[in-house]
Parts: sequence; C-alpha cells; structure tokens
Amino acid sequence: MTERYARQCDHRALPHPSQDRLSQSQRRLASARRMPALDCGCSPDPWLCHCTEPPLSTRAVNGWRDAANYLLAQGKTPLLPVEVLQALWRRGGADGALAEELHSLSGGEVA
Repeated sequence: MTERYARQCDHRALPHPSQDRLSQSQRRLASARRMPALDCGCSPDPWLCHCTEPPLSTRAVNGWRDAANYLLAQGKTPLLPVEVLQALWRRGGADGALAEELHSLSGGEVA
C-alpha cells in the first residue's frame, strides 16, 4: 500500500463534527431541509410527526389516572400529557374532576 493511499484511507485524520447540542440540532435541521415532506404532510423530520402514533387506549388512560392519584396521595403534583388530560376530562365524573384538579394544580402546564 502506498503512503498516499494510506493517508486517504486514514479515517482518524478526518475532523469529527462537534457533538454539542446546538451543532447537532443544526445538522438535523439542515438534513430535514434536504428531505421531502412525509406522506402525511408533516415536516420531513420524522421525530416531529405524531400522525402514526396510536390513540390512547382505555387501559393507558386508566394507568395515567391511577398514577396521578398515587402521586396526589403522596403530596406531589403530577404533570400529565395534554392528550391524557383531555381523555380524562371527556370521561366526566370523577375522572373529569381529576383532570380539572390536575390542570389547576399545575397552573395549566402539561408534560
């Protein structure tokens, strides 16, 4: 192997891109700009598309409700995703009251 060829193949000589959060985000944004939009019409970045996520199941909402009640009993204020709060509120009754209580306790913040 010639010396010139060895220098060309030496990957250690290549500069490594910076790994801080800002430069990673800039590279991701630049990459997303080069890609076509997704079939659902969302931005090209698949991390930002939630179209393919399945809807919340009754079991999942029950789990969030039980976890929130447990944390409230411990004196802590849980932050639930807005979709879970909406599902609880739509149920009405005790679940609706829980959703309103969590919303007021958290000052309108959601996870």
